Amino acid sequence: MVLQREWVTVVPPHDDHLHYTFDVSFLLSDYTCIYGAGCQGVREEPDEVVGCCLHGAYLNEDDDPAELTRLVEEELTPETMQFHAEALAGGVLTEDDEGEVHTRIHRDACIFQNRAGFAGGIGCALHHLADRRGEHHMTHKPVVCWQLPLHRTIEERTANDGAPLEVHTIAAFERGHWGEGGADFGWYCMDDDTAFVSDRPVYVSMEHELREMVGDAVYDELADYLDARRRRSRPLTFLPTV
Repeated sequence: MVLQREWVTVVPPHDDHLHYTFDVSFLLSDYTCIYGAGCQGVREEPDEVVGCCLHGAYLNEDDDPAELTRLVEEELTPETMQFHAEALAGGVLTEDDEGEVHTRIHRDACIFQNRAGFAGGIGCALHHLADRRGEHHMTHKPVVCWQLPLHRTIEERTANDGAPLEVHTIAAFERGHWGEGGADFGWYCMDDDTAFVSDRPVYVSMEHELREMVGDAVYDELADYLDARRRRSRPLTFLPTV
């Protein structure tokens, strides 16, 4: 099978040694998160309640563990976070066998995940907190949560002038990015047409996330290119790799 992809690279102003390469095919697609509207989750058996929060959120260097604890202690309540008491008693973070920090699992999913029937609303308590404040939903969530399904890889190369060149590739988070474990669970976001139902392309619907990932100058140049790409050319069909 031939998988056709289109890519574009944007170089930030005043930094020739930092490149951002984007998957045009995905950014022009009509993907949207359908949690609560047909999402089947990532379990082997479909589970609309848990979504992609099965294993908790793994933190990276841009996350603030202390802030997650503060939100539980000062901002969230039993009325807005279903497992608030458990979070206060046992904390919201833990480590896996390799020492990687992630949000604690409670009843087979992230402790911030409100379940069906909870009066405060199904889904991420941090997402709901932002919504109540009129903020973008990414405001309080760990990076891996608000970036999905965007995926960033960073590669160190050598530029033609011999200086270090850093290349960020931003594309869809596909099954293969999970490594060997990627074959062991459902990844319905990318594997079928269920979530490709938006009336806006990804680079528009995820503008806030992309601006946070690459900065305003790069995003503005990317958006100008993609706006023109939509006007002048046939639409692309996004086909995931494995």
